[in-house]
Amino acid sequence: MAGSFQQITLDGGAQADFFLLRYDEDGRLLSPKAEEELKRRLPGASDVFLFSHGWNNVFAKALERYRSFINGYMEQRRTFGLPTPQDYRPLLIGIIWPSTSFVFPWEAGPDIAAAPDPEGREAAEVEEMLELVAKSLPGAKRPEFTERIDGRTAIGRADALRLAGLVLGTLRPEVDPDDGSRAPTAQEFLDTWQELETGTHTVPADDGDAIGLVPDEENGAPVGGAPAVAGDFPFDPRSLLRTGTVWKMKARAGDVGAHGVAPLVGHILQQDGPRLHLIGHSFGARVLLSALATAAPARKARSMLLLQPAVNRWCFAGNVAGTGRKGGYHAVPDLLELPLLTTLSTHDEPLRKFFHLAMRGSQLGEPDIAALGNTDLYGALGGYGPAEEPGRTAKADAIFPDKGRYDLGSGARIIAVDGSIEFDGKPAIPGHGEVSRPVTWWALHCLTRPD
Repeated sequence: MAGSFQQITLDGGAQADFFLLRYDEDGRLLSPKAEEELKRRLPGASDVFLFSHGWNNVFAKALERYRSFINGYMEQRRTFGLPTPQDYRPLLIGIIWPSTSFVFPWEAGPDIAAAPDPEGREAAEVEEMLELVAKSLPGAKRPEFTERIDGRTAIGRADALRLAGLVLGTLRPEVDPDDGSRAPTAQEFLDTWQELETGTHTVPADDGDAIGLVPDEENGAPVGGAPAVAGDFPFDPRSLLRTGTVWKMKARAGDVGAHGVAPLVGHILQQDGPRLHLIGHSFGARVLLSALATAAPARKARSMLLLQPAVNRWCFAGNVAGTGRKGGYHAVPDLLELPLLTTLSTHDEPLRKFFHLAMRGSQLGEPDIAALGNTDLYGALGGYGPAEEPGRTAKADAIFPDKGRYDLGSGARIIAVDGSIEFDGKPAIPGHGEVSRPVTWWALHCLTRPD
């Protein structure tokens, strides 16, 4: 598309341009003519809204989600008679980047009872994950990886260790950009792999040597029968594919943000007038965080709203878990005029139950051996909220439309908005992908209204 994708009708019949910019997996812009036209119209804009989708968003799905959020936001303003800035001339931009065509891994929980129906959705997802992970490996390693994993639902420990080593060496960075943790060893990764498959994990017993099994919280007993004995646990390679896919998408989101979207953000903030508002969901939050951090503009963006972000909860910290290191996006809140709003929800199962396992590192501060499944160290921002820093972070229950506003003048640079609370018997944010909601539109209004 050479120009704006469509015109959005505003209050009073005015029109706003809605541009869609597509990027490839390395962040190369695939919509140069659309960007050229966008830049031409930028001087006439008062506000620029830049959206980035997250997981499971092919073009049609991304467009549907962008329209849902934009329409809900505008309808809410009409419903409650909310004011707009003087000479309000918004320009809307939706980023299209290649995530996947299937749901977030573990969206419905790992199902390893049997091989998937060859005609079903799961089989297609496994095939896509296999291709995605295998293509990321060096060419000489792909045949071995594929032969050891293709069509199997259970492999032995030796094969599992070998596969884990292949994937770790390629897809997991030696140092995590969010929290600075070292990559896990293949054996540490197998511990996590077992946890993903059984719902149990090993922890030191009272004497510090013996290993015990932690029962599944919901059923009160280990899942899948008797505890596994070292050496005979049947590992399902689909858990490896799921984890490798998460690492791949995490890295890709950062690349798209840093190499592709950052130059656009920098250009917008070189202009004198437009207020820039950034809205990102899931790994789309990483796209925008990376873009703003990389651009490091002289002029600040106006606001940022992160919706169930799939980034580490220490990413903004000044001192990650007592290590003396700063989080990967520590500088971002200070590149905004207003406090950064970020949502969390206990109803987001992928971020509450599985993200920290996939993101587990080998070391992060003291003690050197990180506990398996440690949500304090490796939990997702959208599942557990930011690591607390007195005076810099604050928490607030999600505010429902016309029921109040967030305190943007308290001095806190990051406000965690808890979408777990219920309204009329329903959670404010009921799941990872359900983020176009009255409370999220209201959060953006709190950041953009002029009064």
